[in-house]
Amino acid sequence: MAVATLYPQALNLPAKITMIPPIRTLIIGLLCLSLAIATRLVLSPVQQIEATVDLQTWIFYGSTSEHIHAITACIFLVLSTCAIIAKKTSKAHRLFGKLAITTLLITCVSAAVLLGYLAIQSSGNMFNSIVARNENMAIFLMLLSTGIYGGLAGYRWTAFSQSKHDIDVAFGFMAITISLLGIAMAPLVAFINPLNTTNDTGFPLTPFMAGFLLISQSVLMLSFGIDDLHSFHSGQISYQQRIAKHVYRVMTAAGAAVTAVFIVHLGPAFADNDQLLWALYIIPPTIFALLTSFILSKHRLSKE
Repeated sequence: MAVATLYPQALNLPAKITMIPPIRTLIIGLLCLSLAIATRLVLSPVQQIEATVDLQTWIFYGSTSEHIHAITACIFLVLSTCAIIAKKTSKAHRLFGKLAITTLLITCVSAAVLLGYLAIQSSGNMFNSIVARNENMAIFLMLLSTGIYGGLAGYRWTAFSQSKHDIDVAFGFMAITISLLGIAMAPLVAFINPLNTTNDTGFPLTPFMAGFLLISQSVLMLSFGIDDLHSFHSGQISYQQRIAKHVYRVMTAAGAAVTAVFIVHLGPAFADNDQLLWALYIIPPTIFALLTSFILSKHRLSKE
């Protein structure tokens, strides 16, 4: 006993103890956590707390953040378009890219303020239950988180030259958490408590489109998250891989912004026709997916 106490190696203990559990265990744990968060966020009753809120102040903040969000979103679209058109690795491309990421962050911050305002103010008769209202807010939160991830994670692969960086772990867990929350919410919005916001001209959704949106976004974010963690553990990233990681993530943020603009401005025209509503959510991302493939193929040819 004394020998085992003084010399742990006598018990054939591992010389190095790994503090980080296996990726599969982490994913299972995050899945359970996401299920719990989704249940608490969507299904649990919301306490009605009386508070002395200055309504005029909240209207001012909500209106101001909405204008900032709309203006910076349009500026981001212009700057990102300029970055896409500009020659890659050129000074113009880098300048437009940095300005686009800056406006994207401002857009996301104003969206967060607006989301808080929408969560506090009365939604009238737009939703048939508090659960549907929470589902709608949760979808907004996921879209906001995806935009933040796409911009920052995409910029990481051009701003930091290291192939292996600690921030990759944070980005990986962020993407996987967003993905698992979407997977947990998909059956809620599509079947258990169907979310239908066709009377909301700014964000019309049918139960099918709500579930499709969550599943598509979850699959994309899960692939990004696993890729981030794999990159961190491998530590060997080629130049072409860095470019691909940058393009995929930045184009995801740009595609999400364009899709949001399409939905907001064309939503009123499609809200009364459920058979055409899918076009707002499928056509813009499809165009950006094809554009992403074209950009990557063109970059590969230029390097050969």
